[in-house]
Amino acid sequence: MNDKKQLLSAEQVDFLTEMMNIGAGNTATALTQVLQCPVDIVLPRVFVIADAQELSILTSPSLPVVCVRMNMVGDVSGGLFLIVPEEQKEDLIRLAEQAMTGTGQSWRAGITNSKADDLKLSVIAEIGNIVAGVYLTAVHDFCKLNIYHTVPTVATDMVQALLDESLVRLSRQVQHIIVIENEFMVEEKLIKTFLVMIPSVESVDILVNSIGQARIAMVKDGG
Repeated sequence: MNDKKQLLSAEQVDFLTEMMNIGAGNTATALTQVLQCPVDIVLPRVFVIADAQELSILTSPSLPVVCVRMNMVGDVSGGLFLIVPEEQKEDLIRLAEQAMTGTGQSWRAGITNSKADDLKLSVIAEIGNIVAGVYLTAVHDFCKLNIYHTVPTVATDMVQALLDESLVRLSRQVQHIIVIENEFMVEEKLIKTFLVMIPSVESVDILVNSIGQARIAMVKDGG
């Protein structure tokens, strides 16, 4: 791939977006259970960027974000992140608090004030776990790739600092980043999050070729 700007063709990005759309309903159902209130999802949008410096599409580089960090393992390896921008964080934490103090007794049992912050972050980690799991399952179903994610951890920092750490670990050669923008409608509040996939250098061709082959198969089948 000599031209990093052409990681995926426009048709492949459209196909990847359709894959994510199909999984969105399962995400809404699972989040409804976690947050204990109805959740609707606006159809996700997919961006492919060729340089980490373009991550300004997520949020202002100077603002802190909540980041659920995971790794991709299996046929495709790399970093996986759910980014919650600063302006959305408080809404999501409020919903987490509401879930903890609502009708769900399991959230309230044994909770002390000293554990409240950790529990709020654990709910955000579970949201990241759900979103990542649904989208990776969609990739598995369409592209026949076995991809899994590791146990999520939660951190707060500026987005560039959070992702730079992972880019160093994966290799500075990594430049191809897939961003899936998600918008959740919860209690008439629109909450925006971003799922960021950073495939390792050795995984890029595997992922791109599988997406291309899956799209060709769909076209042949008349999809």
